[in-house]
Amino acid sequence: MTYIWINPVTANLYESDALNEYLVRHGYERFDTFGDWMGEVKEKYLRAVAKSTHPVIDVRCPKIRELLEEMEDTSNITVPQIDPILIHCAREGSERGEMQGKEKVITTPCKALADMGNALKFPDTCFVPWNQFVNMLGEEPARRQLKESPIPPGFFEELGVKTASVTGKEEIRNYLKNEITRDVQLVEMLFCEDGCHHGDGIR
Repeated sequence: MTYIWINPVTANLYESDALNEYLVRHGYERFDTFGDWMGEVKEKYLRAVAKSTHPVIDVRCPKIRELLEEMEDTSNITVPQIDPILIHCAREGSERGEMQGKEKVITTPCKALADMGNALKFPDTCFVPWNQFVNMLGEEPARRQLKESPIPPGFFEELGVKTASVTGKEEIRNYLKNEITRDVQLVEMLFCEDGCHHGDGIR
Protein backbone atom coordinates (compact mmCIF):
# COMPACT_ATOMS: atom_id res chain seq x y z
CA MET A 1 0.00 0.00 0.00
CA THR A 2 1.27 3.45 -0.96
CA TYR A 3 0.11 6.52 0.96
CA ILE A 4 -1.32 9.41 -1.04
CA TRP A 5 -2.22 13.01 -0.21
CA ILE A 6 -4.85 14.65 -2.40
CA ASN A 7 -4.62 18.39 -2.91
CA PRO A 8 -7.86 20.36 -2.26
CA VAL A 9 -8.40 21.25 -5.93
CA THR A 10 -8.30 17.60 -6.95
CA ALA A 11 -10.46 16.53 -4.01
CA ASN A 12 -13.21 18.89 -5.14
CA LEU A 13 -13.28 17.41 -8.64
CA TYR A 14 -14.93 14.19 -7.43
CA GLU A 15 -17.47 12.76 -5.07
CA SER A 16 -15.52 11.76 -1.95
CA ASP A 17 -16.63 8.11 -1.87
CA ALA A 18 -15.90 7.61 -5.58
CA LEU A 19 -12.43 9.12 -5.23
CA ASN A 20 -11.55 7.03 -2.19
CA GLU A 21 -12.78 3.83 -3.85
CA TYR A 22 -10.70 4.66 -6.92
CA LEU A 23 -7.56 5.15 -4.84
CA VAL A 24 -8.01 1.98 -2.79
CA ARG A 25 -8.70 -0.06 -5.93
CA HIS A 26 -5.34 1.04 -7.30
CA GLY A 27 -3.44 0.31 -4.10
CA TYR A 28 -3.32 3.76 -2.47
CA GLU A 29 -4.25 4.76 1.06
CA ARG A 30 -5.28 8.37 1.39
CA PHE A 31 -3.92 10.36 4.31
CA ASP A 32 -4.78 13.75 5.74
CA THR A 33 -2.56 16.04 7.76
CA PHE A 34 -2.94 16.87 11.44
CA GLY A 35 -1.39 20.34 11.34
CA ASP A 36 -3.33 23.50 10.51
CA TRP A 37 -0.96 24.39 7.70
CA MET A 38 -3.33 26.86 6.08
CA GLY A 39 -3.48 28.79 9.33
CA GLU A 40 0.28 28.47 9.80
CA VAL A 41 1.00 29.89 6.35
CA LYS A 42 -1.37 32.81 6.91
CA GLU A 43 0.36 33.55 10.22
CA LYS A 44 3.78 33.49 8.53
CA TYR A 45 2.62 36.04 5.98
CA LEU A 46 1.18 38.21 8.74
CA ARG A 47 4.53 38.16 10.53
CA ALA A 48 6.29 39.02 7.27
CA VAL A 49 4.00 42.04 6.83
CA ALA A 50 4.72 43.21 10.37
CA LYS A 51 8.48 43.20 9.67
CA SER A 52 8.38 44.79 6.21
CA THR A 53 8.30 48.41 5.06
CA HIS A 54 7.32 47.31 1.53
CA PRO A 55 4.43 45.28 0.11
CA VAL A 56 4.90 41.56 0.80
CA ILE A 57 4.41 39.33 -2.23
CA ASP A 58 2.52 36.05 -1.97
CA VAL A 59 4.80 33.29 -3.25
CA ARG A 60 2.64 30.23 -2.53
CA CYS A 61 2.85 29.60 -6.28
CA PRO A 62 6.35 28.69 -7.55
CA LYS A 63 5.61 30.39 -10.88
CA ILE A 64 5.40 33.71 -9.05
CA ARG A 65 8.98 33.29 -7.87
CA GLU A 66 10.00 32.72 -11.48
CA LEU A 67 8.32 35.97 -12.53
CA LEU A 68 10.02 37.86 -9.71
CA GLU A 69 13.41 36.49 -10.74
CA GLU A 70 12.88 38.07 -14.17
CA MET A 71 12.52 41.53 -12.63
CA GLU A 72 15.56 43.78 -12.72
CA ASP A 73 14.58 45.69 -9.58
CA THR A 74 12.69 44.23 -6.60
CA SER A 75 13.75 46.88 -4.09
CA ASN A 76 10.17 48.12 -3.70
CA ILE A 77 8.74 44.76 -2.59
CA THR A 78 9.44 42.06 -0.01
CA VAL A 79 9.68 38.46 -1.19
CA PRO A 80 9.36 36.14 1.85
CA GLN A 81 10.77 32.65 2.21
CA ILE A 82 7.50 30.88 2.96
CA ASP A 83 6.68 27.45 1.56
CA PRO A 84 3.30 26.72 -0.06
CA ILE A 85 0.70 24.93 2.07
CA LEU A 86 1.14 21.80 -0.04
CA ILE A 87 4.84 21.63 0.89
CA HIS A 88 4.01 21.93 4.59
CA CYS A 89 1.55 19.03 4.24
CA ALA A 90 4.10 16.88 2.41
CA ARG A 91 6.77 17.62 5.01
CA GLU A 92 4.43 16.48 7.78
CA GLY A 93 3.73 13.26 5.90
CA SER A 94 7.43 12.58 5.41
CA GLU A 95 8.07 12.98 9.16
CA ARG A 96 5.09 11.03 10.55
CA GLY A 97 6.13 7.87 12.37
CA GLU A 98 3.46 5.55 10.95
CA MET A 99 4.54 6.40 7.39
CA GLN A 100 8.28 6.16 7.86
CA GLY A 101 9.84 3.94 5.19
CA LYS A 102 6.58 3.83 3.21
CA GLU A 103 6.10 5.31 -0.25
CA LYS A 104 4.10 8.53 -0.33
CA VAL A 105 2.59 10.35 -3.30
CA ILE A 106 1.70 14.04 -3.07
CA THR A 107 -0.68 15.13 -5.83
CA THR A 108 -0.40 18.69 -7.16
CA PRO A 109 -2.58 20.96 -9.32
CA CYS A 110 0.38 21.95 -11.48
CA LYS A 111 3.79 20.82 -12.69
CA ALA A 112 5.52 23.75 -10.98
CA LEU A 113 4.51 22.56 -7.50
CA ALA A 114 5.47 18.99 -8.36
CA ASP A 115 8.92 20.11 -9.52
CA MET A 116 9.37 22.24 -6.39
CA GLY A 117 8.39 19.36 -4.12
CA ASN A 118 10.56 16.77 -5.82
CA ALA A 119 13.56 19.10 -5.62
CA LEU A 120 13.27 19.01 -1.82
CA LYS A 121 13.87 15.24 -1.82
CA PHE A 122 11.66 14.34 1.13
CA PRO A 123 12.24 10.67 2.11
CA ASP A 124 10.11 8.15 0.17
CA THR A 125 8.00 10.99 -1.25
CA CYS A 126 7.05 11.70 -4.86
CA PHE A 127 5.16 14.78 -6.05
CA VAL A 128 3.07 14.32 -9.19
CA PRO A 129 0.54 16.50 -11.08
CA TRP A 130 -2.94 14.99 -10.80
CA ASN A 131 -3.51 14.56 -14.54
CA GLN A 132 -0.19 12.73 -14.85
CA PHE A 133 -1.20 10.43 -11.98
CA VAL A 134 -4.56 9.67 -13.62
CA ASN A 135 -2.89 8.96 -16.95
CA MET A 136 -0.50 6.57 -15.23
CA LEU A 137 -3.43 4.59 -13.79
CA GLY A 138 -5.25 4.57 -17.12
CA GLU A 139 -8.65 5.60 -15.81
CA GLU A 140 -10.34 8.35 -13.83
CA PRO A 141 -13.51 8.69 -11.73
CA ALA A 142 -16.30 10.82 -13.19
CA ARG A 143 -15.40 14.48 -12.75
CA ARG A 144 -17.58 17.38 -11.82
CA GLN A 145 -16.93 20.85 -13.21
CA LEU A 146 -15.25 23.33 -10.88
CA LYS A 147 -16.57 26.82 -11.55
CA GLU A 148 -14.22 28.36 -9.01
CA SER A 149 -11.16 27.32 -7.06
CA PRO A 150 -11.62 25.64 -3.65
CA ILE A 151 -9.01 28.17 -2.51
CA PRO A 152 -10.15 31.23 -4.51
CA PRO A 153 -8.56 34.67 -4.63
CA GLY A 154 -9.05 36.38 -1.27
CA PHE A 155 -6.97 33.96 0.81
CA PHE A 156 -5.53 36.76 2.98
CA GLU A 157 -8.57 39.02 3.36
CA GLU A 158 -9.30 38.02 6.96
CA LEU A 159 -5.86 39.01 8.23
CA GLY A 160 -6.79 42.61 8.86
CA VAL A 161 -4.09 44.12 6.64
CA LYS A 162 -4.38 46.06 3.39
CA THR A 163 -4.34 43.45 0.63
CA ALA A 164 -4.58 43.25 -3.14
CA SER A 165 -5.22 40.19 -5.30
CA VAL A 166 -3.95 39.63 -8.84
CA THR A 167 -4.29 36.52 -11.00
CA GLY A 168 -2.96 35.65 -14.44
CA LYS A 169 0.56 36.00 -15.80
CA GLU A 170 0.19 39.23 -17.77
CA GLU A 171 -1.97 40.88 -15.11
CA ILE A 172 0.70 40.12 -12.50
CA ARG A 173 3.49 41.47 -14.69
CA ASN A 174 1.53 44.67 -15.29
CA TYR A 175 0.71 45.06 -11.61
CA LEU A 176 4.32 44.68 -10.53
CA LYS A 177 5.50 47.10 -13.19
CA ASN A 178 2.84 49.81 -13.03
CA GLU A 179 0.34 49.46 -10.21
CA ILE A 180 1.94 48.32 -6.97
CA THR A 181 1.80 50.98 -4.25
CA ARG A 182 3.26 51.24 -0.77
CA ASP A 183 -0.16 51.48 0.90
CA VAL A 184 -0.77 47.80 0.03
CA GLN A 185 0.80 45.54 2.64
CA LEU A 186 0.24 42.10 1.13
CA VAL A 187 -0.30 41.14 -2.50
CA GLU A 188 -1.91 37.79 -3.28
CA MET A 189 -0.64 36.42 -6.60
CA LEU A 190 -1.95 33.38 -8.44
CA PHE A 191 -0.23 32.59 -11.74
CA CYS A 192 -3.27 30.73 -13.06
CA GLU A 193 -6.14 33.11 -13.74
CA ASP A 194 -8.79 32.91 -10.98
CA GLY A 195 -6.97 30.13 -9.09
CA CYS A 196 -5.32 26.73 -9.09
CA HIS A 197 -8.27 24.88 -10.64
CA HIS A 198 -6.86 26.18 -13.94
CA GLY A 199 -3.46 24.64 -13.25
CA ASP A 200 -1.75 22.51 -15.90
CA GLY A 201 -1.96 19.51 -13.56
CA ILE A 202 -5.76 19.67 -13.51
CA ARG A 203 -6.75 20.53 -17.09
